[in-house]
Amino acid sequence: MLVDCHVHVGARDRWIPEGLRLADQLAAPEVREVLAGGGPTGDRLLAYLDSQGVDVAVAIPSGREPVQEYALDEAVGTDRILPFVQYDPRSAPDASRRFAAAIDAGARGLKVHPMSHQLPANDRSLYPLFAIAEERRIPVMVHVGSSVFPGAKMRFCDPLLVDEVAADFPDLQVLCAHSGRGFWTQQVFELTRMRGNVWMELSGLPARRIAALFPELDRVGDRVLFGSDWPSSPAISRLAKEFRGLPFSEELTENVLWRNACRLFGLKPPTTTDAK
Repeated sequence: MLVDCHVHVGARDRWIPEGLRLADQLAAPEVREVLAGGGPTGDRLLAYLDSQGVDVAVAIPSGREPVQEYALDEAVGTDRILPFVQYDPRSAPDASRRFAAAIDAGARGLKVHPMSHQLPANDRSLYPLFAIAEERRIPVMVHVGSSVFPGAKMRFCDPLLVDEVAADFPDLQVLCAHSGRGFWTQQVFELTRMRGNVWMELSGLPARRIAALFPELDRVGDRVLFGSDWPSSPAISRLAKEFRGLPFSEELTENVLWRNACRLFGLKPPTTTDAK
């Protein structure tokens, strides 16, 4: 089984322009076909996931609008896509109400992208959303890592801001997207080790570097998630194959590739014969 915990979705006109340009530069022809339409990727995305051996994918918004709920459209008619929603409460005063309604409509998580909105994770405008997520047992994913986008201000992505959230909401599961890629990989590892409600998500990190960056990954092996950052990434199947080739135990490898995600999102694990 394979669960990709970081797949970007949305019609092209919703994307951050820099992100769309990067995807167009890096994507293979078949990926550009998935992104070519003007609406939800829908069946095109599911067909691509099938081709990559991905059983379930977490669908992440790709834009800068203060309200981003369109990932919900990607999950219509399927339980293989887990939609996340995103809000900037400073520009969307009804964000709390909308978030609660989105959960009722099938949202499986909240995304916080500090650089896009220049909104740090510990900003108090986000706290009502975190309270809802904690109460409803919905995880929150925070971008914690560098960015090549022009104008990105890295200070908003400092993992110490996530630490404050994890301390203030001890029952909230907080996912560190990109695991501190660039400046903060060691800080994210230590934060995950010390805070039982913090998780590492590995998207955007070259698989060949993960063992060197996190030689003691087994110490937090029950809270590490595989992610691709698709479509601005190599093929998902290639990333999974490269991760399987790393010098980690089989137990840790399978935890990262699917078991931890099944536990986090309440997914039905496969039978023993179907697990790989």
